[in-house]
Amino acid sequence: MRFLWLAHAIPYPPKAGFLIRSYYLLRELAREHTVDVLAMIQEQWVTTQFPSLESGLAEAARHLQTFCNEVQFVPISRVNRPGGKLRTALEALVRGTPYATYWLDGQHARQTVQELVATHHYDLIHFDQIGLVPLRVATGDRPATLGHHNIESHMLFRRAENTGNPLLRAYFRREARLLRQVEIVSAPRFRIHITCSELDSTRLRAFVPAINVESIPNGVDCDYFRPLPARENENSLVFAGTMNWYPNVDAMKSFINSVWAGLQRNIPSITLDIVGSNPPRSLVTLANAHPGITVHGYVEDVRPYLAAAAIVICPIRDGGGTKLKLLDACAMQKCIVAHPIACEGIDVSDGVDVVLATEPREWIDAISRLLADASTRASFGINARRLVEAQYSYRSIGSRFRSLIEYAANGHGI
Repeated sequence: MRFLWLAHAIPYPPKAGFLIRSYYLLRELAREHTVDVLAMIQEQWVTTQFPSLESGLAEAARHLQTFCNEVQFVPISRVNRPGGKLRTALEALVRGTPYATYWLDGQHARQTVQELVATHHYDLIHFDQIGLVPLRVATGDRPATLGHHNIESHMLFRRAENTGNPLLRAYFRREARLLRQVEIVSAPRFRIHITCSELDSTRLRAFVPAINVESIPNGVDCDYFRPLPARENENSLVFAGTMNWYPNVDAMKSFINSVWAGLQRNIPSITLDIVGSNPPRSLVTLANAHPGITVHGYVEDVRPYLAAAAIVICPIRDGGGTKLKLLDACAMQKCIVAHPIACEGIDVSDGVDVVLATEPREWIDAISRLLADASTRASFGINARRLVEAQYSYRSIGSRFRSLIEYAANGHGI
């Protein structure tokens, strides 16, 4: 079969959560079928990884062409204008359109999609994110599936609840309502909706009950992320995640402000490494004011940092979808302390393969106890590795995804 994969960002290199999922599912689909890729150029994701936009685009195209057929990248015209994101956000506000779908839409993108569809016979077109829905008009009546990295409206409602700024709260609620309407109206135009977890499938069915929804979980490359023979640094913590993603920034600011002082009273020598690209200045300033905390920014390989830490923390309490950073740590056989929201969509068990903590005192007590008990940490790590090997290997997940796309292309799931 021949498929067209529409992506809201270039799925290479697989260094951030949503890019990891897109990359591995795309690669697994291309093992047995011809796949063309049309991806939007989100410059910040390219220039973080490469010395220039041009070199990044060239390398991404070269790599993706090793398993894909045609590979094209298109600029996001609205955010590339003078005024960029602010102008786009104001226009969406005036039009009564959610920013999440308005910013990716554009004449160039629509025209490119139309040309591809007119010149190739595609058995199915996969839209990798809800923001790409406006491009559905350019694909005619070709069969299509829609991927949901998160249930975006749910994530915005949660973000509204968690913000203390009343103006931002009102804005996020408005965006959430508008985006939910898009999700409802556009849903019938896709044969199958593909989520990251049964929890997200349930969330989607709650307001669009008549559609076909299937969950393909996020996964991990168990060959790449594996236990390393590194010596753990005593009393060390690590958090790894892209640091221009608001749930990650919120998580670390909250942890530093509400948990760190208590940990230092218990364990004066404790250290925390925060690893991930594009940390905001506000987080760096906050971390610098607290001895023992180091913000590393982007690193080429996160595995040595995970391997050297005694405990991996994941205090994320916002956002949606499933957290691939958690699966990476599980695959590396690490002891993990996490907020319950960080574990949504992952079949972990508190006290077996992860330790859950919500309130500051719970975090302080759990981390202090585990740092004093190496054998218990090791037991949690072994259980976590067994879990991902059994349920979250990308080879097996990719096979399930490929079968689902074939099923939809053959006329099922309507």
